[in-house]
Amino acid sequence: MPTLKKPLEKLRNRIEAAMQTPGPTPWFSLEALLLVLSYGYGAVIRLRARMYEAGWLPSRRLPCHVISVGNITTGGTGKTPMTIFIARHLRGMGHGVAVVSRGYRGRLEERGGVVSDGDSILAGPKQAGDEPYLMAKVLKGIPVLVGRRRYEVGMLAVKRFRPDVIIFDDAFQHLRLKRDLDLVLLDSRLPYGNGYQLPRGLMREPAVALKRAHAVIYTRFPPSDTVSRPHALPDRQPLFLTSHRPVIRIVGPDRDDFFSETQPIDRLQSKRAVCFAGLADNQQFFDALQQAGCKLIRTFSFDDHHRYTRSDLDGISAEAVHHKADIVVTSLKDGVKLEPWFSWPVSLVVVDAQIEFIGNENLFLDRLSNILRFSHRGSY
Repeated sequence: MPTLKKPLEKLRNRIEAAMQTPGPTPWFSLEALLLVLSYGYGAVIRLRARMYEAGWLPSRRLPCHVISVGNITTGGTGKTPMTIFIARHLRGMGHGVAVVSRGYRGRLEERGGVVSDGDSILAGPKQAGDEPYLMAKVLKGIPVLVGRRRYEVGMLAVKRFRPDVIIFDDAFQHLRLKRDLDLVLLDSRLPYGNGYQLPRGLMREPAVALKRAHAVIYTRFPPSDTVSRPHALPDRQPLFLTSHRPVIRIVGPDRDDFFSETQPIDRLQSKRAVCFAGLADNQQFFDALQQAGCKLIRTFSFDDHHRYTRSDLDGISAEAVHHKADIVVTSLKDGVKLEPWFSWPVSLVVVDAQIEFIGNENLFLDRLSNILRFSHRGSY
């Protein structure tokens, strides 16, 4: 078995590189094989969507309002920060809110379950998955549930918590569930990845799938850029622009302290930092820190959804001591998974990303309000 590990890892890295590579596909290459597979994948995906549209495959409706926050590519487009933004806004308006996520790679993904009842955390990151656990930590008063079968988990939320609205994180492709508001997020830097569908590229669906959305939201949009509507997006559908504003949370003796108070990112200016992350795009995270004036003297890049071991943390800590770092920095997604008993030699700073709308936030919030002005489509 050990002899297979390196070749398989090389193949995985080669495939991941091909999925990122734009431009024409060379003949007799791995990219060509992946392109053939992507044609088959795309045909199945389009057929499935048409069968749901025609009613040949059934969709079910929950007895409460449903908002879906999704995308058409793999990787991070900012669904979790957007879900948190919407949940907090609706909660602030006085609505009962619950959040449902798939719980990718969590032990509860298959059978489903409650991560948080709004007051207490009932499942850790290994059971819930990284993003649902993060949301459970930061969304006070809002239940968070996980499960692959979204309708069944939605009904569990209805029976346990009686919400006015359920926000489904990453559910655009889950056509078995009807929704009142379908939001699709596109990373403004590369809305369609390299332009190919899986496994040749990052697209879960072709761009024409955007016609199903009620609105499209560009994330990480540079304020100075001009707006170009995505092709395949009908004129009647609104396009919103958002950016991710980084803020920091400094971990104190009480591990929950850094989930409430935020501080401006410019506090990191000129700080010598050892930084680590296990995200879909670690380099983007490191670049954002450097843009904030932070001096990265050592970086550790882990795979997305990485589970940190004592050995990992000891290695990061030793580098901080060796390089005489002022701070150790990581992302909020990574920070919530760290063992509370671990003692860092310097302050641990956790960086969060908060959603900011560019120019049209009121229109977006009006849309959220409008779908809740009507009575439920069912009863408890």
